Amino acid sequence: MDSKTDTRLFLLVTAGRLLIFVLLVMAGAIFPGSFVGEVRLSYLSCLLGCAFFLTLIWIYWFQKKGLSDQLKGAQTVTDVLLATMAVYLTGGILSRFSFLYSIAIITSCLLGPKRAGTRSALLSTLFYAIVCIVTRNQAPSLEEAAFTFFLNMAAFNTIALLALSLSKRLRNVEEKLKDTTKDMHLLEEIQRHLANSLRSGLITVDVNGRILYYNIAAHEILGQVVTNSYGKYVKDLIPGSERLLSSCHGQSATGDRRELGLMVNDKKMILGISCFKIFDHMGELLGHGLIFQDITEIKAQEERLKLIDRLAALGEMAAGLAHEIRNPLASISGAAEYLGQSGLVMPEGQRLLSIIEREAERLSQLTNSFLLYGRPERKRSETVNLKDEFSAALILLKQRKRLSQAVVEMDVPDDLEITVDGDMLRQVILNVLLNAFQALPEEKGLVRIVATSTDDEVQIEIEDNGLGISPETLKKIFNPFFTTKPEGTGLGLSIVHRIVTELGGNIQVNSEPYTGTRFTITLPLRKEKETPPEKEILAYEAASSLSARNLSMS
Repeated sequence: MDSKTDTRLFLLVTAGRLLIFVLLVMAGAIFPGSFVGEVRLSYLSCLLGCAFFLTLIWIYWFQKKGLSDQLKGAQTVTDVLLATMAVYLTGGILSRFSFLYSIAIITSCLLGPKRAGTRSALLSTLFYAIVCIVTRNQAPSLEEAAFTFFLNMAAFNTIALLALSLSKRLRNVEEKLKDTTKDMHLLEEIQRHLANSLRSGLITVDVNGRILYYNIAAHEILGQVVTNSYGKYVKDLIPGSERLLSSCHGQSATGDRRELGLMVNDKKMILGISCFKIFDHMGELLGHGLIFQDITEIKAQEERLKLIDRLAALGEMAAGLAHEIRNPLASISGAAEYLGQSGLVMPEGQRLLSIIEREAERLSQLTNSFLLYGRPERKRSETVNLKDEFSAALILLKQRKRLSQAVVEMDVPDDLEITVDGDMLRQVILNVLLNAFQALPEEKGLVRIVATSTDDEVQIEIEDNGLGISPETLKKIFNPFFTTKPEGTGLGLSIVHRIVTELGGNIQVNSEPYTGTRFTITLPLRKEKETPPEKEILAYEAASSLSARNLSMS
């Protein structure tokens, strides 16, 4: 038995013992003629006092050492002695209180092990035999005295056997109950923590669609929207979920997995959500469960991968087209230059010839942009200082007359260095900064540059307070040839995206109309040096130098 059961049983036996002796004294005082022979009330009072005194000793002993085997053995002996004294004082062999031995035997079987019950039965038989011998003269005859003794002795041992058997069964039941209770508690703990251990959000609803329960993950995903939502309709919390519940309520055990878009704290979120039925033990439908995850970032990553694939295909096409254009373009440029220098063109044709040379030059620039976008191969790795690169790019941009002037806040550590292809990094910085300056308002323009690093990567943020980008335009800014500027080619940000992807990094854009735009570029901090073929190096150097020259001349 466990400690709580031992304590409860000990207190019950102790209280029962005192109650019996109190009743015995009261019976002696109220009904003195009901006992055999002359019973002195003072003796019974002394017996009650002994019982109280022993009870105090047992309680003190129990508080100090618990229900030990020594305490059980001492109680067994004293209970038999108290019963013997009570029987002797109330008539001996003819006493009506011989049942006190049976109570002593039963309590010994309940409190102690098997040997305690046997010992109590033997002691009860022995002491009752002594009482019968001492008081045999009070019996009408020897035969009746013998019959009374053997009848009580048989009763004592029968009660002992029954009490031992019941006590053993009780202990077995208690052990099984203890194990079952332990398993139940474990099961309850598992059930209680299972839902909260899920990384997916879980909401259970009744058959009417009212929310009954939501787990911690649901609160983390949906935020304060789900707080105190018990009893509310789930369709008000997650618009579109009623169609999913309706589908789940059909023949299938689970509804279709769907993607639902909703606004949470003014932020658009996409949930991947599915439904399942909840039945009781009779197979009756109790309600439904909705399990969901925030797949906003996953969908964004899918869109980025689609964009990368699309841009890669367009890059290959652009590179091939540029390669095919370069040879005839070189012939046109050479022929125009020869005609201009040879004097074969009449003066009135010189104006048309200058137009041909200017447009051929513009087409050459566009062709080089195609090459840079289509094949931005890394030619070499070098260690560059980010702050120096940003400072050089800002000096170059300030020379452009048509760009808005702005306050530049730069938070870049002086010693922040990255191992990367320097020319490719410069191309990224120039294009993103140029885009930021072009979006600035005419007055109070601000450009913030922040760079931080970890052990593995560097993160660059370039933010402006310009007009911002609409959601529709934001989806297309990395598409080739997409531009909102009358004189733009639509390749600047496409080249940036292509280069960042080639460098193993990632670029993200956050923008709000009339608030500003923030470009976040993440690049690996270190890369192994690569040496591409010499021809590719020369082609890339020519394209990069030409792009930089065009930027400075604009």
